[in-house]
Amino acid sequence: MADQISFVLVVFTVAVALLHFIHRWWNIHGGRKRSNNEENQEARLPPGSTGWPLIGESFSFYRSMTRNHPRKFIDDREKRYNSDIFISHLFGRRVVVSADPQFNKFVLQNEGRLFKAQYYESFKTLIGNYGLLSVHGDLQRKLHGIAVNLLRFERLGVDFMEEIQSLVHSTLDRWAEMKDIALQNECHQMILNLMAKQLLDLSPSKETTEICGLFVDYTNAMLSIPIKIPGSNYAKGIKARQLLIRKISEMIKERRNHPQVLHNDLLAKLLEEGSLSDEIICDFILFLLFAGHETSSRALTSAIKFLTYCPEAVEQMQKEHDAILKIKGVHKLEWEDYKSMKFTQCVINETLRLGNFSLAISREATKDITVKDYLIPKGSMILVVLAATHLRESSYTEALIFNPWRWEPDQDVSNNVLFTPFGGGGRLCPGYHLAKLELALFLHIFVTRFRWEALGNDRTSYFPLPYLTEGFPIRLHCRQ
Repeated sequence: MADQISFVLVVFTVAVALLHFIHRWWNIHGGRKRSNNEENQEARLPPGSTGWPLIGESFSFYRSMTRNHPRKFIDDREKRYNSDIFISHLFGRRVVVSADPQFNKFVLQNEGRLFKAQYYESFKTLIGNYGLLSVHGDLQRKLHGIAVNLLRFERLGVDFMEEIQSLVHSTLDRWAEMKDIALQNECHQMILNLMAKQLLDLSPSKETTEICGLFVDYTNAMLSIPIKIPGSNYAKGIKARQLLIRKISEMIKERRNHPQVLHNDLLAKLLEEGSLSDEIICDFILFLLFAGHETSSRALTSAIKFLTYCPEAVEQMQKEHDAILKIKGVHKLEWEDYKSMKFTQCVINETLRLGNFSLAISREATKDITVKDYLIPKGSMILVVLAATHLRESSYTEALIFNPWRWEPDQDVSNNVLFTPFGGGGRLCPGYHLAKLELALFLHIFVTRFRWEALGNDRTSYFPLPYLTEGFPIRLHCRQ
C-alpha cells in the first residue's frame, strides 16, 4: 500500500509542476493587488510554507509518517520557524499545524464555540451524514451524550466484562492450535467479532462473516487514496458502506416487527431512545463499529509488540496476573480484579502514548483566533497533532522508548495536557473506558496463557492510521 501511495504522489507532483510555474507567474504579473488590511493580516499569520501548489508539503508529511518517525515533519519545521504552530499545505488544503499542547487543549475544549470538527469530504462520505465526526451543534452533543451514557465507566462491569473474556478465551484457544499467527490480522478479527456482538448482538455465523468481509472493504477505503474509479479500494469501500447500512436497517426493521425478542446490545438501547431516525442510528452504529474496532485492535497489537522487546515489563506483568489467576482460578474476572491491575494500567498508558492511535484531529476555526501573537483567520483548518506532544523529548524523557515505569500506579491522567490519546473536550472519545478494559482483559489472558517470540523484524507506519507493515507475526508457546 505504501508503494502505491508513493507512486501516486510522485505522478501527482510531476503533473502539477506546470501549474506551479503558472501559479508563480500569476502571483507576479496577474494577481490582484492586496489591500493594506490583507497584507497586515498575513504578516500576523503563523510562519510556514505552502510548498508546491496543490500538493504542498504532502509528500514530506507522508514520508515522515511512513518511516517510523512521525515527529520528523514537525521537528524540521519547529527548528526552521522556531515555532510549534506553523502553516503548511497538506493533501490539497492549507492548514495550520499545531504541536503546542496548550493550544491543542484550547482547540479541543472550545469545540462548538470557536472551532468545529472538519475533515476531508472523501472521509466524510465514508463516515456518513450522522457519524459522530460529521455532526455538529445540538445533534452532536445529543449523540455524544448517548454514546457516553451507553459506555460509561459504571456500566462496563455489568454489560461487557464477561462477554469480552469469553470471546478472548475462545479466540486464544484457536491461536494456541495455530501456534504461528499474524497478530495484527488476528486482533482485527477478534475485535470486529467483539464489536459486532456488543453493537448488534451478532454471534459468529454466516451473516457475521459476510458483514466482516464488507467491513474489511470499508476500513480499507479509509486507508486508501480517495479515487472513486471502478475497482479502487475507495469505490469498494463506498459500496461496502451502502451494503452495511442496508443490513443495519434490515436489523432495525426486524426488531420493530418482533419486539418480543430481547437483545442486550447498543442497537437495542438506541431504539429504546425513541427520538432518533433510522438513518441516524445506522450511521451512528457504523461509526462506533469503525472507531471502536480501529483503536482497540491496533492497541492490542502494539501492546504485545512493545512488550516483546521489553522482557522486564513482561516479567512484571506475569507476576501481577499470575497472582490474580491464583486467587480466581477458573472463575471469570470481576470489576475489582480489573481495578487491581496497577502495573497493567501503566503498560496501557505507555502503549497509548507511544502507539498514537489517534495521530491528529482536524478542526475549523469559526472565528478569528489569536494565539502567541499569531492570527488564525476564521475558516482556517487546524491540524491538532496529538502525537507531536506524546513523542516530544521535552515532554517525555527518551520519548521513543517503551517505558511503562514512567507512569505512576493509579495516576490520574484525565487533565494531563501532555497525554491526550482519546482527544478531548466535547468530542472526547466516548468509548475510551471500554478500550482500556478490552486491552487490560486481553493482556491478562494473553500473558497468563502464553510465552511468545517475534518471527521477524517489523516497523510501524503512521499513515493514515498506525499499522505494522508486516502484520507482526509471532510464535506462541503455551505456559505450563
